[in-house]
Amino acid sequence: MAIQISYLLYPLLAAVAAFIIFLTHKASCHKTRKQLPPGDMGLPLIGETIEFFKAQRNNRLFDDFVQPRVTKYGKIFKTRLLGSPTVVVNGAEANRFFLSNEFKLVISSWPSSSVQLMGNESIMQKQGEQHRCIRGILASCLHNAGLDALVPKICNSVQLHLDTHWHGQDSLSLYRSTKILTFTIVFECLLGIRVEPGMLNTFERVLEGVFAPAIKFPGSRFSRAKKARQEIEKMLVKVVREKRNEMEFGNEQEGMLLSQLVAGMIRGDITEAEVIDNIVLLVFAAHDTTSFAIAMTFKMLAQHPDCYSLLLQGTYI
Repeated sequence: MAIQISYLLYPLLAAVAAFIIFLTHKASCHKTRKQLPPGDMGLPLIGETIEFFKAQRNNRLFDDFVQPRVTKYGKIFKTRLLGSPTVVVNGAEANRFFLSNEFKLVISSWPSSSVQLMGNESIMQKQGEQHRCIRGILASCLHNAGLDALVPKICNSVQLHLDTHWHGQDSLSLYRSTKILTFTIVFECLLGIRVEPGMLNTFERVLEGVFAPAIKFPGSRFSRAKKARQEIEKMLVKVVREKRNEMEFGNEQEGMLLSQLVAGMIRGDITEAEVIDNIVLLVFAAHDTTSFAIAMTFKMLAQHPDCYSLLLQGTYI
């Protein structure tokens, strides 16, 4: 009889143990949820992606998407973007914290579409020693000697652009003009690659798909961007291999950053794919953000004539 009772106790004890584990897990999950910032995860799977893209398309990402949520939830809020749970952090102090703790407390990640278009071998996908190696190569052209050679090239490029696109014009598209200028500076001054007709349009087709859903079907924004990326890669492979031949035969020409990247490839520090992907990333990072900053500077000067007058007088605040 005692043996029969003990057999009956085993399932009961197992059930009690399972119930205790379930309660512990539930309490742990509840505690974790409490630690998340306030916010709205939006619709299943897509979350608030539609609102995000709508605000971005109207060039009102902060005004229409970020600011209302900051007002409602505070400087830190949760949401879901591009299918991923996301925490949005605002403020200089928070940005300083994240930027100073990269690869320590946090690591950077990008949407799938961005990674595929910028390149799996770009610095934004690297960590640890390889990240430091590529970052060192990219930064090597910005030391004093490098800047001494770079600044005159930029000045000449700016003057040529003004003579070609601004002189004699009654009106012009400032943002478009700055995009052409910065694209030319990055390619011809920084990389030493001649800008050919149509190159800017091809790069802009890629840029249109960077934050688009990574959906591959004919005619989609991402598919068009992917096709343009293949055109760019084909062009850059040819340029990089020509530069390598020049350097290996001691017939190196100007092209500071490209030369540094190819030198790293010759040493075996980086691969050809890493050279190409980091050129693509650099062009987009430098071209798009810088052109916007220049255009906004002109806009602010137009809206503040007193600052414009001080600038003309050579007075800086």
